[in-house]
Amino acid sequence: MRQYAWNLMTGSASALVISAAARALPDPAPGGSRVYLWLYRFAHLVLANFDKVGSGDESKSGGN
Repeated sequence: MRQYAWNLMTGSASALVISAAARALPDPAPGGSRVYLWLYRFAHLVLANFDKVGSGDESKSGGN
């Protein structure tokens, strides 16, 4: 039982560190590299940082 608790703690800590590393990525520049934009969105999507992924150009959404 002790091994399961250790695995849970190390897995949780690893997930937090990786998520923090993805959040530390600088926002892509508006006219920047498309490869970096894809990498940025992919990292946040995989790590469930949905607030950072965005859905493209927000000026087209029509909302205020």
